[in-house]
Amino acid sequence: MSHVTNFFGLLEQLQSADITVHQNRCAVVRNRNATCMKCAEVCTSGCISYDDNELVIAPEKCIGCGTCATICPTCALEAHRPDDAELLQSCLSACAQADGEVIIACEQLLSAAEGLYDPEKVVGVACLGRVEESLLVSLAAQDAAHVSLVRAKCASCAHAVGHDTAELVCATANTLLETWNSPLRASIVDKLPSLARLAQDKGYDAGRRGFFATMKGEAKNAAVTTADYAVKDALGVEEQQAPKYVKVTKDGTLPHFIPHRRERLLDALAALGEPQDVMIDTRLWGHVVIEADECSSCQMCATFCPTGAIAKFKEEDGTFGVEHRPSACVKCRCCTDICPEDALWLSDEVFAVDLLSNAVERYEMKPLKNPPGNPHQIYRSMKDLIGIDQVYER
Repeated sequence: MSHVTNFFGLLEQLQSADITVHQNRCAVVRNRNATCMKCAEVCTSGCISYDDNELVIAPEKCIGCGTCATICPTCALEAHRPDDAELLQSCLSACAQADGEVIIACEQLLSAAEGLYDPEKVVGVACLGRVEESLLVSLAAQDAAHVSLVRAKCASCAHAVGHDTAELVCATANTLLETWNSPLRASIVDKLPSLARLAQDKGYDAGRRGFFATMKGEAKNAAVTTADYAVKDALGVEEQQAPKYVKVTKDGTLPHFIPHRRERLLDALAALGEPQDVMIDTRLWGHVVIEADECSSCQMCATFCPTGAIAKFKEEDGTFGVEHRPSACVKCRCCTDICPEDALWLSDEVFAVDLLSNAVERYEMKPLKNPPGNPHQIYRSMKDLIGIDQVYER
């Protein structure tokens, strides 16, 4: 087992045809004091586990369910087969066949019900944990009437934690849909809706259709793998290695990235219209609050924020500080984990109207006691840190 401080090297082991790894987006990779371990908490197969400050990656256990990608706040992990665009298109196609109903079911249930349902009206996923909010809200923006997530016997399933993630996603999505006055709701059900039952049509061969559907998926997976090897062979490389070090930007912060899922979610909410003027509490957004009297003006919160939800500013008159945009916050809690003075906390509630208006809150900071660039900065900082005067420069 490897210590959590080796998280950078461990995370890259997850890279596969099912999961793409963007290590530099990970809060723990960006700052070792970040405590986010959400991927390990929801992993359905034991591929990612965390115990007693030890992180274990077992790639051979991955089932490609995508639950870790659903829960990752920064989209450091992205699910494929299907990817988000393919899953949305499959849901829209099934919706058209099912009179506005979107039916998503776990493959365990569909395997048991083979030949009893119309596969054109049902979308299968390895686990319901694959479903996330941008998908559900995008379906609402496309005028879907209802979404049913059909579970199998999740209580006894080896991947039961995926069901818990699906429940959390449904609750979040329904809060957003209610706030944006959308009639669509998502619910988790135990049985396939009656409209998905196989029509008693002698011309319909469920076994044959299921066979070709399976072969189509397997052919696609094989094509992805073959293309991957072909590209590597043509370029004469074994693997494309991620950079081991991340260069800071001109303002002294690490590069920022707004997850594509977050952008799609905000676009879908905008398509639904104006929200109610209320505060909402979800897993997706947070509101940063900085206590000015306790803040040391180090701006580390802005330096390591993965999305730029906290950003530095400096005016010509010397006024400086940080700005916070709730719409860009992904609630990774990196800022609260690394603040040396515990001067920052994260509220779970945000104003719905702020999410689309790109509202900005500004926090001016007091001048640094030992500003960078001063030749005596280290000397003075050490005196303050140790608390004695017997520190000398040479």
